[in-house]
Amino acid sequence: MTTDLRVVKTKETIKRGFLACIDKQYFSKLTIAEITKEMQINKSTFYNYYEDKYDLRSKLIDSALESFSNSIDVSYLKLTPSKIQNYEQKLPTALLPLFKQRKVFMTLWSPKLESNVFEQMENIFVQKFLESLHTTNPGENNTPYQELQARLFAASAMQVIKWWFEVSPTTPVAEISKIIADCLASGTFVAFNSPTRQND
Repeated sequence: MTTDLRVVKTKETIKRGFLACIDKQYFSKLTIAEITKEMQINKSTFYNYYEDKYDLRSKLIDSALESFSNSIDVSYLKLTPSKIQNYEQKLPTALLPLFKQRKVFMTLWSPKLESNVFEQMENIFVQKFLESLHTTNPGENNTPYQELQARLFAASAMQVIKWWFEVSPTTPVAEISKIIADCLASGTFVAFNSPTRQND
């Protein structure tokens, strides 16, 4: 158990050091020597856990995306507009864990990481959306309008989260939840859930 805890702490140290380095310079210019200096560990310790800086970046991104995917709630697809208020009340539970990792996500979204993490998160949102539609209506293929609905809402929700993290981090989570729910109640939800759109 002690060894496991030491491993966890070491990996967390490496993660923090790597993100601190990315805040300062582009990934392509970053050397292992600079990373280990920032982490205050030796190179052999680094190589015990990662093959190189690319392996570290990949595993860090995968972990963040998994955490994001697990937090996404698309249960609103089964709700009528009048019941979206209940969804709004549940949203903080999903949003707060993301906010606690705000600085990590902001660094992962940075051009300096030289990876399209924000776009990958949007794509995860879209896929969750479409999978939920398929579960709600088994045996039916998603329509082009549902694909568009998924993309629009994913982009909207992600931009709200990005704005919250980068521009207005003091905005209460309840207000962020209301903004997202309002987008559903008055925007794409209404526009794309009419009978004509569903049958196209």
